[in-house]
Amino acid sequence: MAEEQTVDHATENVEEVAEKTFSQEDVTRVGKKEHRSGYAKAIKDLGFADVESAKEALKAYEEWQESQKSEADKQVELIASKDKELTEALDANKRLEAKVSALTQGVNADSIDDVIALSERLVNEDTTIDEAIKQIVGKYPQFANVSNVTEKKPTFTVVDNPSASTKIDMSKEQFEQMTYVERLELKQTNPKLYEQLKGN
Repeated sequence: MAEEQTVDHATENVEEVAEKTFSQEDVTRVGKKEHRSGYAKAIKDLGFADVESAKEALKAYEEWQESQKSEADKQVELIASKDKELTEALDANKRLEAKVSALTQGVNADSIDDVIALSERLVNEDTTIDEAIKQIVGKYPQFANVSNVTEKKPTFTVVDNPSASTKIDMSKEQFEQMTYVERLELKQTNPKLYEQLKGN
């Protein structure tokens, strides 16, 4: 019977606890309090008086670790740093070479970055940046400098023509550089000069 009273008494306690409700603020406050006390206990268990002394000890430990690095460790870090610098310098050199290549192939200054971006995807073991730029300029001629100068055609004055105000002398080299159409025109307008240059 004593056992039944104990069970009834325990049931009453559970019902009383179940009836009491906690607000979110109560739960948050209790959680924060427990967190602070657990944090402080952990700091004290580690042998520190407070959080600041723990931070100072950690900083001192990191400085000690740095001082304990061997010369080899320092050299490894230095080499890694220099490797990174070398990689960056090589990349910058490649970009400059690509720009020079684009300029020498007649790419507009405003279009250089676009041409390089398009040509980089074509570069592989078999295709150099120069060849890739040439392909892009061939495919997209609007990127290249287009000369607006019209082709100059030579003018001739007939030597025996009394109405001619000036004489034009033409060298054999100039005659040889003329196109077939220009030579035909010279033959029709000044047959004497044509024969003279052709016969030299």
